[in-house]
Amino acid sequence: MKNWGWGAVTLAVVAVLFLVSSSFYVLHIGQAAVVLNLGHESAVEQEPGLYFKWPFVQKIEIIDTRLRNGSSEPVTVPSAAHDRLELSFFEQWRVTDPARFYRHGLDAALAEKRIDDLLKEKAANAFRDADPVRMTPVQLQRSLDGLKQELARTLQAEGIALEGLQLLKVGLPQAQLHTVYSAMEQATLDRAKAIEASGKAKATQIRDQADAEKAQILAEAYRKAQTIKGAAESEAAGIYAAASDKDPKFYAFYRSLEAYRQSLGSQDVLVLPANSRFFDVLQHGMESTSR
Repeated sequence: MKNWGWGAVTLAVVAVLFLVSSSFYVLHIGQAAVVLNLGHESAVEQEPGLYFKWPFVQKIEIIDTRLRNGSSEPVTVPSAAHDRLELSFFEQWRVTDPARFYRHGLDAALAEKRIDDLLKEKAANAFRDADPVRMTPVQLQRSLDGLKQELARTLQAEGIALEGLQLLKVGLPQAQLHTVYSAMEQATLDRAKAIEASGKAKATQIRDQADAEKAQILAEAYRKAQTIKGAAESEAAGIYAAASDKDPKFYAFYRSLEAYRQSLGSQDVLVLPANSRFFDVLQHGMESTSR
């Protein structure tokens, strides 16, 4: 009997402790509680503190209301300049209406999936006729703001506030990379060929201009040379005339030597008669001219 009494007391103490522990719950900063009374929503608590609840009658759903960051999976959208583009977003959100959030059967993981699904649906419309690669920062921000407002309206009805949305990356699907790289390579080759052709055309133009200038310089030099030569020949003729007037015999002899020099080469053989005046000069020198 005594053992049975101690067992009953122990059981009663455990039951009381269980009831006490089940009658209170604690809310921390960044948490909210949806109070369910026999499965029906009866209240929402959002202030940190210790709260009482009826055991077995009330159930508490704790919801995290802190600011959460997330990066979506790449969203594939049609593009005006490319077949498709992959966009990666960074979003910030928090639960602002715990009751609505609970009614939609959401938790943190499901909320992130819900945001990803909405991004895939609405980003395609936001960038359908645009090219994010060539958009200016102002145009890109305008498209992002429009997408953010549309997402925020949808999420607000589910108790979620979209605090921020940024575009992290714009890329191409893996299947398109080879085609795009090939097109870029071909465009680069075409540009290189155009530059090469332009360079060759300019080189030809420069060569033609240089040849024309060369011909002009040579023609001018030839003209000046002929002018100088003509002046020199005229001066030489004057000198010859003056020499002829001073010593006609010497001038005649000199002219004969010039005639022989111009008519004979270095390998020529000259046959002269014994009574030739030139032969006489070669034998006796200038004295023979005076005889």
